[in-house]
Amino acid sequence: MTILSDMLQKYPSRATMVKIINNPENLGIAIVRNTLLENATGDYILFVDSDDWIEKDMVNNLVDKAASTDADIVGCDYYEDYPDNMVIRKQHYPSDHIEAMKAMTLLRIKGVLWKLFIRRDLIVKNHLSFIPNIHFGEDYIFCCKLFYFAKSISAVDKALYHYVQYNPNNYCSTNSDKRIESFANAIRMVETFYKEKGVYEILEPELQQRKFLCKSSYVLDKTHRNIRKWASLFPESNGVWRNINYSTPNKIKFLFSEIFAKLFC
Repeated sequence: MTILSDMLQKYPSRATMVKIINNPENLGIAIVRNTLLENATGDYILFVDSDDWIEKDMVNNLVDKAASTDADIVGCDYYEDYPDNMVIRKQHYPSDHIEAMKAMTLLRIKGVLWKLFIRRDLIVKNHLSFIPNIHFGEDYIFCCKLFYFAKSISAVDKALYHYVQYNPNNYCSTNSDKRIESFANAIRMVETFYKEKGVYEILEPELQQRKFLCKSSYVLDKTHRNIRKWASLFPESNGVWRNINYSTPNKIKFLFSEIFAKLFC
């Protein structure tokens, strides 16, 4: 709060454009984001995580693209910032509605909100909100719903957002049991949403691949290897590895995992 106050003193002309919401305690990201949505008044919404940063012209670029295309969502590329270097991560945003949904479902587009410029009415009219107590995968759920409702998607072919990787909070294992189980739950919620909206059959191949990729660490990661957990999580996706570009050694691991599962699980 001190930093915010100092910045407004430095740029007093911005004071009327800024709304500061001060919660008495940490309410969790879902409740905070829902509060932000309730208080937002602009035509578009942009989320920026507190430990990341953006290029100075990010908003200008996104606004110009939104104005010229009248898009429901405008995306961009992003940087991954490490202590000694930055890596540009290109994102391909299909203009076709169905192809965009497939790309988001399979995470060919990274399923996070902070690189999306979103028409606020898309959220308000479709009563979208964040689900409390989802600790990993909450952005994926929200993004899949957004891409379902969005009728027009465009992009700025430029990296504008800096996703910081050297913050200590980012060092937690991406393959921990808790994260795998939490993301699996997110996939189930997306699957339920697609069934409710009547698009499950269209997106089933991508959804099955996403299921398999979610549980693949139980075979490929030595630290978390657990064939029984692999067999029990999304068993309907077990054969999907044959259609994914895995190396031959990894395909052999999955084949033996299937055999083990049939014999002992």
